[in-house]
Amino acid sequence: MEKIEITTRFTRDGSLIPIDFSLDDQTVQVMNIGRQWDKEDGKHILVMDFRENTYHLFFQLSDLSWYLMRDIKPRPGSI
Repeated sequence: MEKIEITTRFTRDGSLIPIDFSLDDQTVQVMNIGRQWDKEDGKHILVMDFRENTYHLFFQLSDLSWYLMRDIKPRPGSI
């Protein structure tokens, strides 16, 4: 789990919408938002970038921080 900087917006109903996040000194633009679920410790969101890389983002309630849980589909050159 890696702590990340992220840009989000809140909708009128209080939903979190990830816009982009920093990873390896680059900004990853969120193109699609997939499944989302809440657990006791925070909110989990699956997102996809324009290259169709999928990421598992996590908003942790205890420290109000965002984390990259893991890449669902690895980025080219990351293996």
